[in-house]
Amino acid sequence: MKKNRCLFLIFGLIFWLSCQGAEGVVLKKGQGDDGPISLAKEVEVFRDPTGKVTMNDIVSEPQKYSFVREDIRSQDRYSNDALWMRVSLQHEVGTPIDWVVQIFPAWIDEVEMYFVAPDGKISSNKVGDQFSFLEREIQSSIMAFPLVVDSMPRTYYFRVKTHGVTILDLNLWQKSEFKKVELKRSLFFSAFFGSVGVMVLMNLIFWKWTRDSNYFIYSLFLIVMLAAVFALQGYSSSLFFPDNPVYADRFVDATACALMSISAVFVCRFFTYAEYSDWAAKLMYLVAFIFFLAVIFALLGVIENAIGWLLYLEIAVGVFNTIFIAWVIAHRKALHQLFAAFLFFVVNSSWLFYSMVLLGVVRLEQSFVTESLMQFTQVANLAVLNIAVVSRSRQSELRLRAERKRAFNSMKVAKLALEDRVRQREFVAILSHEFRTPLAIIDAVAQALGLSPSGSDERVKRSTEKIRKATRRLTTLVENILLDDALESGVRATFRSFDLCSVIENVRNVGLPDEHARLNINAVRRPILFEGDQAKIEMAVRNLLLNAIKYSPADSIVDVQCDAGANIFSVTVSNKGNPIPDSEKGELFERYFRGGNSSLVPGSGLGLHISRAITRLHGGDVVLVSSNSTGTVFRLTLPLPPQRVSD
Repeated sequence: MKKNRCLFLIFGLIFWLSCQGAEGVVLKKGQGDDGPISLAKEVEVFRDPTGKVTMNDIVSEPQKYSFVREDIRSQDRYSNDALWMRVSLQHEVGTPIDWVVQIFPAWIDEVEMYFVAPDGKISSNKVGDQFSFLEREIQSSIMAFPLVVDSMPRTYYFRVKTHGVTILDLNLWQKSEFKKVELKRSLFFSAFFGSVGVMVLMNLIFWKWTRDSNYFIYSLFLIVMLAAVFALQGYSSSLFFPDNPVYADRFVDATACALMSISAVFVCRFFTYAEYSDWAAKLMYLVAFIFFLAVIFALLGVIENAIGWLLYLEIAVGVFNTIFIAWVIAHRKALHQLFAAFLFFVVNSSWLFYSMVLLGVVRLEQSFVTESLMQFTQVANLAVLNIAVVSRSRQSELRLRAERKRAFNSMKVAKLALEDRVRQREFVAILSHEFRTPLAIIDAVAQALGLSPSGSDERVKRSTEKIRKATRRLTTLVENILLDDALESGVRATFRSFDLCSVIENVRNVGLPDEHARLNINAVRRPILFEGDQAKIEMAVRNLLLNAIKYSPADSIVDVQCDAGANIFSVTVSNKGNPIPDSEKGELFERYFRGGNSSLVPGSGLGLHISRAITRLHGGDVVLVSSNSTGTVFRLTLPLPPQRVSD
């Protein structure tokens, strides 16, 4: 055992001496005073496909492992191999000896730093999402190791292993400068957290007030974005899971996928894709569902090899959104979306640029520029998105004001209409009182005159008949106006049981005393019981018969056929009048409508309208059956339950 240790010390000394001859980085006075020093081009690289090579293997057999000078930023970003790097550091006189080496980005799974002392002793330090945050020597969300640089070259080894898309970089900071940067970083993200929290609260309040689901979705988007930004900046280990590295590692992938999922829903809803293209809306919801599934797989730890493909999908969706929104504005003339679309293009372009940096399509010389870009992008995105949401809120408020104005104007119109209606009803009431009483007096006087001794005079007899006929016509007109007003006002009818056959007899003998000679009524010979308002039913039948009499030759007969089936009672009225033009058939039952052939026929245009309104109030109807050269046929129907037919 003592022999093996001696051999290992000899190998270590030889290894250490061989490393001293390697070309290294000499830190000069003033370097690192105002920012990091990139070591990306200064390291020598060895790729371990097996992932099983250890530091002891490299120390004991250095000739077996060939390290080659290479820019680590050009390394394959999708390889799951273990990447070994070594760099030799020394400083000039007057340069600080306490430095910090930073591994970028902050979501790498495993990073181990080794230093081989002249006595062959190997010291190591570990950071990464696969190691507990509490075990880090530097308690920072940034992955960093403390190291000492003196006047003699010191060679440090780094073993990196991760999954998915990775921009690998190595930066060297003066320890004092690193502390300042970490403090500024903490202050920035604290302010960022507070700003997002305020925006979430405000949007939830807006959602509560307006019931617009877009505010709730935007609040959810802000929460997920905040979690994703903190995870990508390395805070998943320091804040969320300091003692559970496995969950911290999965949290990074899960929040990134969740952000893509909610972003797809937010963009689709914010720009109302469904109004312009149903398939575009369905596509965005499909993308959201795919990323939602990715969240579940990420939490289960089975998505590592698909991260690159998901990033390509994110870029494709971003390009599609840009083209589709531009198409909506250009071809569908959705100019009200122009300002929000411009702000979206700014946000979307920043995310596309960052994604292309991750994929290596765009290369930046220093990784801290990428991190600064990430911070700037988040601030810009937060500002721009809030401006877009405020713009959307303003548009919603303007639409709400316009709707309120229209509603107010409608209320004014309705109020005026109600006032007109009240005045009309008052006029109808006056008409009822002022017309019906004089008409009754005139009719009574004319009847008395006809019964007097002078009534036997032929001229007096003809005059009294004309007076009584005109009086009945005016009385019918007043009754129709009053009944139409009652029907329109929704006055409830008084329903009771009565015989429909008696209705026909009453109309013929009482309602139409002068015209009954022209009526050929074929009535049912048995009682037909019906539940309804008898006076209104008599008015409906009388109006229908009067209409047939008025629009037929004076010497012609009007046929009235009454039928009672199992469920229907019908009154079919046929006359020999002129046919009704086809252009007028659709308006026959409108209030105050009078046809082109009715200029010489007295009437108000209310008869058929009231007949139909009354029968429909009772569940029946009045329809035009036919109208041709042989005459016109109308039919009145009323529903008749089977038990209402008496034997």
